[in-house]
Amino acid sequence: MMLFSDVRSRSVISVSGAETVGTIAACTIAASPSRVAGFRLKTRGMGGHVLPWDDVLAMGNDAVTIRSAENLQAGKDVDSADPVHKSREPLGKPLLTENGEVLGTVIDIDFDERTGRISRLISTEAEIRGDQILGTGTFALVVGAD
Repeated sequence: MMLFSDVRSRSVISVSGAETVGTIAACTIAASPSRVAGFRLKTRGMGGHVLPWDDVLAMGNDAVTIRSAENLQAGKDVDSADPVHKSREPLGKPLLTENGEVLGTVIDIDFDERTGRISRLISTEAEIRGDQILGTGTFALVVGAD
């Protein structure tokens, strides 16, 4: 398992071009099943780009590898319904139960670096199992009530 805070700012390396294409800036998540949908990248001179989870080859201690930079999509071109859209970024958003109870603000995500499956959400007030995620949007991340 890996915390997103440990991945943030890691270099993303294209193995086909043997070059750094950017750094991890944020992650996006999907609710069903709960998983990391992708990463938003800081890319030099190209603006921000998104990296869907399926394009990640490996997550090493020092870098994230991808097949090719050609598969990156400009962040501004991502449809709002796409799981890699910036509205699906959970960090810094309120964590709400489906009953409307606020459980703090999301500060980190613990996920499996091989599959992207989210094992837990960490907020300022609670830790919630990843399988409780119901949805995420521009305002909040919503989880099922125990």
